[in-house]
Amino acid sequence: MGRIKSKWTPPKPMKDGTLLMQGLLCVLTRHLTATQSETTIKNLQSGFFDWNEVRIAQAQEILPHIASRAKNGAGLLVARDIKTYLQEVFQKNHGFDLEYLRDDEGASGKFITELEFLGSAAGHYLLWIANEQELPVSLDLIRVFDRLGMIGRTSSIKKGRVSITPLVPKGKVLEFTVAFGKVVEEWCTRTKPSCWECPLVDECPHGTKVFKDWRAQQERLAIQRERELEREQALARKEDARRRRESDRLTKKLKQEREKAERARQAQEKRKAKELAKKEAEKQKKAEAKAAERAAARKKIAAEKAAIAKKKAAEKKAAADKKKAAAAKVAAAKKAAAAKKAAAKKKAADKKAAVKKAAVKKAAVKKAAEDKKKAAQKAAAAKKAAAKKKAKKPAKKAAKKTAKKKPAKKPAAKKKAAKKKAAKKPAKKATKKATKKKPTTKKKPAAKKKVTKKPAAIKKAAKKKATRKKR
Repeated sequence: MGRIKSKWTPPKPMKDGTLLMQGLLCVLTRHLTATQSETTIKNLQSGFFDWNEVRIAQAQEILPHIASRAKNGAGLLVARDIKTYLQEVFQKNHGFDLEYLRDDEGASGKFITELEFLGSAAGHYLLWIANEQELPVSLDLIRVFDRLGMIGRTSSIKKGRVSITPLVPKGKVLEFTVAFGKVVEEWCTRTKPSCWECPLVDECPHGTKVFKDWRAQQERLAIQRERELEREQALARKEDARRRRESDRLTKKLKQEREKAERARQAQEKRKAKELAKKEAEKQKKAEAKAAERAAARKKIAAEKAAIAKKKAAEKKAAADKKKAAAAKVAAAKKAAAAKKAAAKKKAADKKAAVKKAAVKKAAVKKAAEDKKKAAQKAAAAKKAAAKKKAKKPAKKAAKKTAKKKPAKKPAAKKKAAKKKAAKKPAKKATKKATKKKPTTKKKPAAKKKVTKKPAAIKKAAKKKATRKKR
Protein backbone atom coordinates (compact mmCIF):
# COMPACT_ATOMS: atom_id res chain seq x y z
CA MET A 1 0.00 0.00 0.00
CA GLY A 2 2.95 2.33 0.69
CA ARG A 3 4.12 2.01 -2.92
CA ILE A 4 0.83 3.41 -4.26
CA LYS A 5 0.82 7.19 -4.39
CA SER A 6 -2.32 9.20 -5.20
CA LYS A 7 -2.62 12.92 -5.88
CA TRP A 8 -6.24 12.99 -4.72
CA THR A 9 -6.90 13.09 -0.97
CA PRO A 10 -10.40 12.06 0.10
CA PRO A 11 -12.33 14.92 1.80
CA LYS A 12 -14.20 14.73 5.08
CA PRO A 13 -17.76 13.53 4.57
CA MET A 14 -20.30 16.36 4.14
CA LYS A 15 -22.60 16.70 7.11
CA ASP A 16 -26.19 15.68 6.30
CA GLY A 17 -25.24 15.18 2.65
CA THR A 18 -26.79 12.54 0.41
CA LEU A 19 -24.65 9.96 -1.39
CA LEU A 20 -25.14 11.99 -4.62
CA MET A 21 -23.80 15.08 -2.82
CA GLN A 22 -20.88 13.09 -1.37
CA GLY A 23 -19.93 11.92 -4.87
CA LEU A 24 -20.21 15.49 -6.18
CA LEU A 25 -17.97 16.61 -3.31
CA CYS A 26 -15.30 14.12 -4.50
CA VAL A 27 -15.53 15.55 -8.03
CA LEU A 28 -15.30 19.18 -6.87
CA THR A 29 -12.26 18.54 -4.61
CA ARG A 30 -10.28 17.73 -7.78
CA HIS A 31 -10.24 21.51 -8.50
CA LEU A 32 -11.48 23.28 -5.33
CA THR A 33 -10.86 23.09 -1.61
CA ALA A 34 -13.25 21.12 0.61
CA THR A 35 -14.83 24.34 1.94
CA GLN A 36 -15.32 25.77 -1.57
CA SER A 37 -16.76 22.44 -2.75
CA GLU A 38 -19.35 22.34 0.07
CA THR A 39 -20.30 26.00 -0.55
CA THR A 40 -20.71 25.28 -4.29
CA ILE A 41 -23.03 22.32 -3.55
CA LYS A 42 -25.18 24.51 -1.24
CA ASN A 43 -25.29 27.27 -3.88
CA LEU A 44 -26.46 24.78 -6.49
CA GLN A 45 -29.18 23.46 -4.16
CA SER A 46 -30.48 26.95 -3.49
CA GLY A 47 -30.05 28.24 -7.09
CA PHE A 48 -31.77 25.38 -8.94
CA PHE A 49 -35.06 23.57 -8.53
CA ASP A 50 -33.44 20.09 -8.49
CA TRP A 51 -30.36 18.24 -9.68
CA ASN A 52 -31.90 17.45 -13.05
CA GLU A 53 -32.20 21.19 -13.70
CA VAL A 54 -28.48 21.48 -12.93
CA ARG A 55 -27.77 18.60 -15.37
CA ILE A 56 -29.58 20.22 -18.27
CA ALA A 57 -28.36 23.76 -17.53
CA GLN A 58 -25.60 25.45 -19.52
CA ALA A 59 -22.10 25.64 -18.03
CA GLN A 60 -22.38 29.47 -18.08
CA GLU A 61 -25.55 29.21 -15.92
CA ILE A 62 -23.74 27.04 -13.37
CA LEU A 63 -20.65 29.26 -13.32
CA PRO A 64 -22.07 31.99 -10.97
CA HIS A 65 -22.86 29.34 -8.30
CA ILE A 66 -19.27 28.05 -8.06
CA ALA A 67 -17.52 29.34 -4.92
CA SER A 68 -14.13 30.12 -6.43
CA ARG A 69 -12.02 33.11 -7.32
CA ALA A 70 -10.53 31.19 -10.22
CA LYS A 71 -10.59 32.57 -13.73
CA ASN A 72 -13.42 31.90 -16.12
CA GLY A 73 -11.58 29.00 -17.80
CA ALA A 74 -11.13 27.06 -14.52
CA GLY A 75 -14.70 27.86 -13.44
CA LEU A 76 -16.07 26.50 -16.71
CA LEU A 77 -14.03 23.32 -16.24
CA VAL A 78 -15.61 22.81 -12.81
CA ALA A 79 -19.10 23.49 -14.26
CA ARG A 80 -18.54 20.91 -17.01
CA ASP A 81 -17.34 18.30 -14.44
CA ILE A 82 -20.53 18.86 -12.41
CA LYS A 83 -22.68 18.31 -15.52
CA THR A 84 -20.66 15.21 -16.57
CA TYR A 85 -20.97 13.62 -13.11
CA LEU A 86 -24.74 14.23 -12.90
CA GLN A 87 -25.19 12.95 -16.48
CA GLU A 88 -23.27 9.73 -15.72
CA VAL A 89 -25.33 9.06 -12.55
CA PHE A 90 -28.56 9.76 -14.44
CA GLN A 91 -27.66 7.42 -17.29
CA LYS A 92 -26.58 4.52 -15.02
CA ASN A 93 -29.28 4.98 -12.37
CA HIS A 94 -32.15 6.66 -14.28
CA GLY A 95 -32.38 9.16 -11.44
CA PHE A 96 -30.35 10.96 -8.80
CA ASP A 97 -31.27 8.91 -5.72
CA LEU A 98 -28.29 6.78 -4.60
CA GLU A 99 -29.52 6.00 -1.10
CA TYR A 100 -30.26 2.40 -2.09
CA LEU A 101 -26.49 1.80 -2.01
CA ARG A 102 -26.69 1.83 1.80
CA ASP A 103 -28.97 -1.20 1.84
CA ASP A 104 -27.91 -3.34 -1.16
CA GLU A 105 -24.24 -4.29 -0.84
CA GLY A 106 -24.16 -6.37 -4.04
CA ALA A 107 -25.82 -3.71 -6.17
CA SER A 108 -23.60 -0.99 -4.73
CA GLY A 109 -20.43 -3.03 -5.49
CA LYS A 110 -21.48 -3.49 -9.11
CA PHE A 111 -22.77 0.08 -9.55
CA ILE A 112 -19.48 1.67 -8.48
CA THR A 113 -17.60 -0.20 -11.23
CA GLU A 114 -19.80 1.53 -13.87
CA LEU A 115 -19.02 5.10 -12.78
CA GLU A 116 -15.94 5.73 -14.90
CA PHE A 117 -15.90 9.54 -14.53
CA LEU A 118 -16.26 9.37 -10.76
CA GLY A 119 -13.48 6.78 -10.64
CA SER A 120 -12.80 3.72 -8.50
CA ALA A 121 -11.09 5.65 -5.64
CA ALA A 122 -13.99 8.12 -5.23
CA GLY A 123 -16.46 5.24 -5.74
CA HIS A 124 -14.92 3.24 -2.89
CA TYR A 125 -14.99 6.42 -0.77
CA LEU A 126 -18.74 6.70 -1.57
CA LEU A 127 -19.24 3.03 -0.57
CA TRP A 128 -17.23 3.62 2.61
CA ILE A 129 -19.76 6.36 3.58
CA ALA A 130 -22.72 4.18 2.55
CA ASN A 131 -21.40 1.23 4.66
CA GLU A 132 -20.97 3.52 7.69
CA GLN A 133 -17.18 3.59 7.40
CA GLU A 134 -16.79 -0.13 7.03
CA LEU A 135 -14.64 -1.82 4.35
CA PRO A 136 -16.15 -1.07 0.93
CA VAL A 137 -15.83 -3.98 -1.50
CA SER A 138 -16.47 -3.92 -5.24
CA LEU A 139 -15.93 -6.37 -8.07
CA ASP A 140 -12.89 -4.29 -9.20
CA LEU A 141 -11.25 -4.62 -5.77
CA ILE A 142 -11.87 -8.39 -5.75
CA ARG A 143 -10.25 -8.62 -9.23
CA VAL A 144 -7.10 -6.76 -8.04
CA PHE A 145 -6.55 -9.05 -5.03
CA ASP A 146 -7.36 -12.12 -7.15
CA ARG A 147 -4.60 -11.08 -9.60
CA LEU A 148 -2.25 -10.46 -6.68
CA GLY A 149 -2.95 -14.06 -5.59
CA MET A 150 -4.15 -13.04 -2.11
CA ILE A 151 -7.74 -14.30 -2.48
CA GLY A 152 -9.58 -16.72 -4.70
CA ARG A 153 -11.67 -15.57 -7.61
CA THR A 154 -15.34 -14.89 -6.73
CA SER A 155 -18.27 -12.85 -7.97
CA SER A 156 -19.85 -12.52 -4.52
CA ILE A 157 -19.31 -9.24 -2.70
CA LYS A 158 -19.85 -10.92 0.71
CA LYS A 159 -17.26 -13.64 0.06
CA GLY A 160 -14.86 -11.01 -1.23
CA ARG A 161 -15.33 -8.96 1.94
CA VAL A 162 -14.58 -11.98 4.09
CA SER A 163 -11.38 -12.68 2.13
CA ILE A 164 -10.11 -9.07 1.97
CA THR A 165 -10.91 -7.96 5.53
CA PRO A 166 -7.88 -9.78 7.12
CA LEU A 167 -5.57 -7.96 4.63
CA VAL A 168 -6.63 -4.44 5.74
CA PRO A 169 -4.31 -2.66 8.26
CA LYS A 170 -6.06 -1.75 11.49
CA GLY A 171 -7.63 1.74 11.42
CA LYS A 172 -6.71 2.36 7.76
CA VAL A 173 -9.79 1.12 5.95
CA LEU A 174 -10.36 4.31 3.91
CA GLU A 175 -6.69 4.71 2.95
CA PHE A 176 -6.58 1.03 1.92
CA THR A 177 -9.64 1.21 -0.33
CA VAL A 178 -8.63 4.59 -1.90
CA ALA A 179 -5.11 3.29 -2.62
CA PHE A 180 -6.33 0.12 -4.30
CA GLY A 181 -9.05 2.14 -6.03
CA LYS A 182 -6.16 4.12 -7.60
CA VAL A 183 -4.62 0.78 -8.76
CA VAL A 184 -7.96 -0.15 -10.37
CA GLU A 185 -8.28 3.24 -12.11
CA GLU A 186 -4.77 3.51 -13.54
CA TRP A 187 -3.25 0.02 -14.02
CA CYS A 188 -5.43 -2.96 -13.14
CA THR A 189 -8.27 -2.39 -15.61
CA ARG A 190 -10.75 -5.05 -16.59
CA THR A 191 -9.72 -5.58 -20.24
CA LYS A 192 -6.25 -4.13 -20.84
CA PRO A 193 -4.22 -3.90 -17.64
CA SER A 194 -0.88 -2.06 -17.85
CA CYS A 195 0.94 -4.29 -15.36
CA TRP A 196 4.42 -3.16 -16.50
CA GLU A 197 3.63 0.32 -15.08
CA CYS A 198 1.99 -0.89 -11.85
CA PRO A 199 4.08 -0.46 -8.63
CA LEU A 200 2.83 -3.90 -7.41
CA VAL A 201 4.02 -5.85 -10.46
CA ASP A 202 6.78 -7.66 -8.54
CA GLU A 203 4.30 -9.05 -5.99
CA CYS A 204 1.58 -9.89 -8.53
CA PRO A 205 1.76 -13.32 -10.26
CA HIS A 206 -0.71 -12.13 -12.92
CA GLY A 207 1.20 -8.89 -13.32
CA THR A 208 4.51 -10.78 -13.58
CA LYS A 209 3.09 -12.98 -16.29
CA VAL A 210 1.53 -10.03 -18.10
CA PHE A 211 4.76 -8.08 -17.70
CA LYS A 212 6.76 -11.04 -19.08
CA ASP A 213 4.36 -11.38 -22.02
CA TRP A 214 4.45 -7.64 -22.52
CA ARG A 215 8.25 -7.59 -22.45
CA ALA A 216 8.39 -10.50 -24.91
CA GLN A 217 5.85 -8.68 -27.02
CA GLN A 218 7.92 -5.53 -26.80
CA GLU A 219 11.00 -7.49 -27.85
CA ARG A 220 9.07 -8.98 -30.74
CA LEU A 221 7.78 -5.56 -31.56
CA ALA A 222 11.32 -4.17 -31.34
CA ILE A 223 12.56 -6.92 -33.69
CA GLN A 224 9.58 -6.31 -35.92
CA ARG A 225 10.27 -2.60 -35.79
CA GLU A 226 13.93 -3.26 -36.64
CA ARG A 227 12.87 -5.48 -39.53
CA GLU A 228 10.32 -2.97 -40.57
CA LEU A 229 12.96 -0.29 -40.31
CA GLU A 230 15.41 -2.39 -42.34
CA ARG A 231 12.69 -3.10 -44.87
CA GLU A 232 11.79 0.57 -44.98
CA GLN A 233 15.46 1.46 -45.32
CA ALA A 234 15.86 -1.11 -48.13
CA LEU A 235 12.74 0.28 -49.77
CA ALA A 236 14.10 3.76 -49.21
CA ARG A 237 17.42 2.74 -50.77
CA LYS A 238 15.55 1.18 -53.69
CA GLU A 239 13.40 4.26 -53.95
CA ASP A 240 16.52 6.46 -53.77
CA ALA A 241 18.18 4.34 -56.47
CA ARG A 242 15.01 4.53 -58.56
CA ARG A 243 14.78 8.26 -58.00
CA ARG A 244 18.46 8.65 -58.90
CA ARG A 245 17.89 6.63 -62.07
CA GLU A 246 14.79 8.62 -62.79
CA SER A 247 16.67 11.81 -62.01
CA ASP A 248 19.57 10.75 -64.24
CA ARG A 249 17.14 9.81 -66.98
CA LEU A 250 15.32 13.10 -66.62
CA THR A 251 18.64 14.97 -66.48
CA LYS A 252 19.81 13.18 -69.61
CA LYS A 253 16.48 13.81 -71.27
CA LEU A 254 16.57 17.46 -70.23
CA LYS A 255 20.15 17.72 -71.48
CA GLN A 256 19.14 16.17 -74.80
CA GLU A 257 16.14 18.49 -74.99
CA ARG A 258 18.33 21.47 -74.15
CA GLU A 259 20.88 20.41 -76.78
CA LYS A 260 18.06 19.86 -79.28
CA ALA A 261 16.60 23.22 -78.35
CA GLU A 262 20.06 24.81 -78.68
CA ARG A 263 20.54 23.22 -82.10
CA ALA A 264 17.08 24.34 -83.14
CA ARG A 265 17.84 27.83 -81.80
CA GLN A 266 21.14 27.97 -83.67
CA ALA A 267 19.46 26.69 -86.86
CA GLN A 268 16.72 29.27 -86.40
CA GLU A 269 19.33 31.97 -85.81
CA LYS A 270 21.15 30.87 -88.99
CA ARG A 271 17.86 30.93 -90.90
CA LYS A 272 17.10 34.33 -89.46
CA ALA A 273 20.62 35.54 -90.35
CA LYS A 274 20.21 34.22 -93.91
CA GLU A 275 16.76 35.77 -94.19
CA LEU A 276 18.13 39.02 -92.76
CA ALA A 277 21.07 38.96 -95.21
CA LYS A 278 18.67 38.18 -98.04
CA LYS A 279 16.37 40.98 -96.94
CA GLU A 280 19.35 43.33 -96.64
CA ALA A 281 20.54 42.32 -100.15
CA GLU A 282 17.03 42.81 -101.51
CA LYS A 283 16.80 46.10 -99.67
CA GLN A 284 20.17 47.22 -101.07
CA LYS A 285 19.17 46.03 -104.55
CA LYS A 286 15.91 47.92 -104.27
CA ALA A 287 17.79 50.97 -102.99
CA GLU A 288 20.21 50.76 -105.94
CA ALA A 289 17.29 50.29 -108.34
CA LYS A 290 15.54 53.27 -106.80
CA ALA A 291 18.77 55.32 -107.02
CA ALA A 292 19.10 54.32 -110.70
CA GLU A 293 15.44 55.17 -111.26
CA ARG A 294 15.93 58.53 -109.54
CA ALA A 295 19.11 59.20 -111.66
CA ALA A 296 17.20 58.22 -114.83
CA ALA A 297 14.28 60.37 -113.72
CA ARG A 298 16.63 63.30 -113.07
CA LYS A 299 18.28 62.76 -116.47
CA LYS A 300 14.87 62.51 -118.12
CA ILE A 301 13.72 65.66 -116.33
CA ALA A 302 16.92 67.46 -117.43
CA ALA A 303 16.35 66.27 -121.03
CA GLU A 304 12.70 67.32 -120.82
CA LYS A 305 13.72 70.68 -119.41
CA ALA A 306 16.28 71.13 -122.23
CA ALA A 307 13.66 70.08 -124.80
CA ILE A 308 11.15 72.45 -123.24
CA ALA A 309 13.72 75.26 -123.26
CA LYS A 310 14.55 74.49 -126.90
CA LYS A 311 10.89 74.29 -127.74
CA LYS A 312 10.23 77.56 -125.96
CA ALA A 313 13.06 79.21 -127.87
CA ALA A 314 11.66 77.79 -131.14
CA GLU A 315 8.18 78.89 -130.14
CA LYS A 316 9.47 82.31 -129.20
CA LYS A 317 11.18 82.61 -132.61
CA ALA A 318 8.09 81.26 -134.38
CA ALA A 319 5.95 83.69 -132.41
CA ALA A 320 8.23 86.57 -133.42
CA ASP A 321 8.07 85.43 -137.05
CA LYS A 322 4.31 85.06 -136.78
CA LYS A 323 4.06 88.48 -135.21
CA LYS A 324 5.97 89.98 -138.13
CA ALA A 325 3.85 88.01 -140.62
CA ALA A 326 0.70 89.05 -138.76
CA ALA A 327 1.77 92.68 -138.83
CA ALA A 328 2.40 92.43 -142.57
CA LYS A 329 -0.91 90.64 -142.98
CA VAL A 330 -2.69 93.29 -140.93
CA ALA A 331 -1.20 96.03 -143.09
CA ALA A 332 -2.26 94.15 -146.24
CA ALA A 333 -5.68 93.56 -144.69
CA LYS A 334 -6.03 97.24 -143.86
CA LYS A 335 -5.14 98.15 -147.42
CA ALA A 336 -7.58 95.56 -148.84
CA ALA A 337 -10.25 96.70 -146.35
CA ALA A 338 -9.87 100.29 -147.47
CA ALA A 339 -10.22 99.21 -151.12
CA LYS A 340 -13.22 97.06 -150.28
CA LYS A 341 -14.78 99.88 -148.30
CA ALA A 342 -14.52 102.21 -151.28
CA ALA A 343 -15.97 99.54 -153.61
CA ALA A 344 -18.76 98.86 -151.09
CA LYS A 345 -19.62 102.57 -150.88
CA LYS A 346 -19.85 102.77 -154.66
CA LYS A 347 -21.92 99.60 -154.81
CA ALA A 348 -24.21 100.87 -152.03
CA ALA A 349 -24.76 104.13 -153.90
CA ASP A 350 -25.56 102.20 -157.09
CA LYS A 351 -27.89 99.93 -155.17
CA LYS A 352 -29.64 102.86 -153.53
CA ALA A 353 -30.26 104.37 -156.96
CA ALA A 354 -31.60 101.04 -158.26
CA VAL A 355 -33.85 100.69 -155.20
CA LYS A 356 -35.21 104.23 -155.73
CA LYS A 357 -35.91 103.44 -159.40
CA ALA A 358 -37.60 100.12 -158.42
CA ALA A 359 -39.75 101.94 -155.85
CA VAL A 360 -40.95 104.40 -158.46
CA LYS A 361 -41.72 101.56 -160.85
CA LYS A 362 -43.48 99.66 -158.05
CA ALA A 363 -45.62 102.65 -157.14
CA ALA A 364 -46.67 102.98 -160.79
CA VAL A 365 -47.51 99.29 -161.03
CA LYS A 366 -49.40 99.48 -157.74
CA LYS A 367 -51.43 102.45 -158.99
CA ALA A 368 -52.30 100.64 -162.23
CA ALA A 369 -53.34 97.55 -160.29
CA GLU A 370 -55.52 99.59 -157.98
CA ASP A 371 -57.19 101.29 -160.91
CA LYS A 372 -57.76 97.97 -162.58
CA LYS A 373 -59.14 96.53 -159.33
CA LYS A 374 -61.50 99.43 -158.88
CA ALA A 375 -62.80 98.97 -162.42
CA ALA A 376 -63.31 95.23 -161.79
CA GLN A 377 -65.08 95.96 -158.53
CA LYS A 378 -67.36 98.46 -160.23
CA ALA A 379 -68.23 95.93 -162.92
CA ALA A 380 -68.85 93.21 -160.29
CA ALA A 381 -71.00 95.59 -158.30
CA ALA A 382 -73.01 96.51 -161.37
CA LYS A 383 -73.61 92.85 -162.15
CA LYS A 384 -74.57 92.15 -158.55
CA ALA A 385 -76.95 95.06 -158.45
CA ALA A 386 -78.68 93.93 -161.61
CA ALA A 387 -79.09 90.44 -160.16
CA LYS A 388 -80.52 91.71 -156.90
CA LYS A 389 -82.83 94.10 -158.69
CA LYS A 390 -84.46 91.28 -160.47
CA ALA A 391 -84.98 89.35 -157.23
CA LYS A 392 -86.32 92.04 -154.92
CA LYS A 393 -86.40 95.77 -154.82
CA PRO A 394 -85.27 96.00 -151.19
CA ALA A 395 -82.26 93.94 -152.08
CA LYS A 396 -81.60 96.28 -154.99
CA LYS A 397 -81.68 99.27 -152.75
CA ALA A 398 -79.30 97.56 -150.30
CA ALA A 399 -76.93 96.66 -153.15
CA LYS A 400 -76.94 100.27 -154.34
CA LYS A 401 -76.11 101.49 -150.86
CA THR A 402 -73.25 99.04 -150.59
CA ALA A 403 -72.02 99.97 -154.09
CA LYS A 404 -72.08 103.61 -153.12
CA LYS A 405 -70.27 103.00 -149.84
CA LYS A 406 -67.52 100.79 -151.30
CA PRO A 407 -65.43 103.41 -153.14
CA ALA A 408 -64.78 105.10 -149.76
CA LYS A 409 -63.08 101.96 -148.35
CA LYS A 410 -59.40 101.21 -148.63
CA PRO A 411 -58.21 98.49 -151.08
CA ALA A 412 -57.47 95.95 -148.31
CA ALA A 413 -60.89 96.45 -146.68
CA LYS A 414 -62.57 96.17 -150.09
CA LYS A 415 -60.78 92.89 -150.68
CA LYS A 416 -62.00 91.54 -147.36
CA ALA A 417 -65.59 92.66 -147.95
CA ALA A 418 -65.53 91.14 -151.45
CA LYS A 419 -64.44 87.81 -150.07
CA LYS A 420 -67.21 87.77 -147.41
CA LYS A 421 -70.16 89.15 -149.36
CA ALA A 422 -69.55 87.74 -152.86
CA ALA A 423 -72.44 85.38 -153.50
CA LYS A 424 -71.73 84.49 -157.01
CA LYS A 425 -68.73 82.97 -158.82
CA PRO A 426 -68.17 85.65 -161.46
CA ALA A 427 -67.66 88.25 -158.79
CA LYS A 428 -65.24 85.89 -156.95
CA LYS A 429 -63.26 85.17 -160.07
CA ALA A 430 -63.06 88.86 -160.96
CA THR A 431 -61.71 89.67 -157.52
CA LYS A 432 -59.19 86.80 -157.76
CA LYS A 433 -57.99 87.93 -161.16
CA ALA A 434 -57.59 91.40 -159.86
CA THR A 435 -55.51 90.19 -156.95
CA LYS A 436 -53.37 87.95 -159.20
CA LYS A 437 -52.56 90.80 -161.57
CA LYS A 438 -51.31 92.89 -158.60
CA PRO A 439 -47.56 93.33 -159.04
CA THR A 440 -45.39 92.07 -156.18
CA THR A 441 -42.05 93.80 -155.85
CA LYS A 442 -39.61 92.05 -153.56
CA LYS A 443 -36.92 94.04 -151.96
CA LYS A 444 -33.46 92.94 -152.86
CA PRO A 445 -31.31 91.97 -149.88
CA ALA A 446 -28.87 94.61 -148.84
CA ALA A 447 -25.27 93.89 -149.64
CA LYS A 448 -23.37 92.50 -146.68
CA LYS A 449 -20.82 94.79 -145.34
CA LYS A 450 -17.38 93.36 -145.21
CA VAL A 451 -15.94 93.78 -141.72
CA THR A 452 -12.27 94.24 -141.63
CA LYS A 453 -10.64 92.56 -138.66
CA LYS A 454 -8.59 94.64 -136.34
CA PRO A 455 -4.90 93.78 -135.60
CA ALA A 456 -5.70 92.57 -132.03
CA ALA A 457 -8.30 90.10 -133.36
CA ILE A 458 -5.80 88.89 -135.94
CA LYS A 459 -3.21 88.34 -133.19
CA LYS A 460 -5.70 86.34 -131.11
CA ALA A 461 -6.65 84.16 -134.09
CA ALA A 462 -2.96 83.52 -134.83
CA LYS A 463 -2.36 82.43 -131.24
CA LYS A 464 -5.33 80.01 -131.31
CA LYS A 465 -4.08 78.53 -134.54
CA ALA A 466 -0.56 78.02 -133.04
CA THR A 467 -1.99 76.23 -129.96
CA ARG A 468 -4.08 73.92 -132.17
CA LYS A 469 -0.95 72.96 -134.16
CA LYS A 470 0.89 72.10 -130.91
CA ARG A 471 -1.88 69.82 -129.83
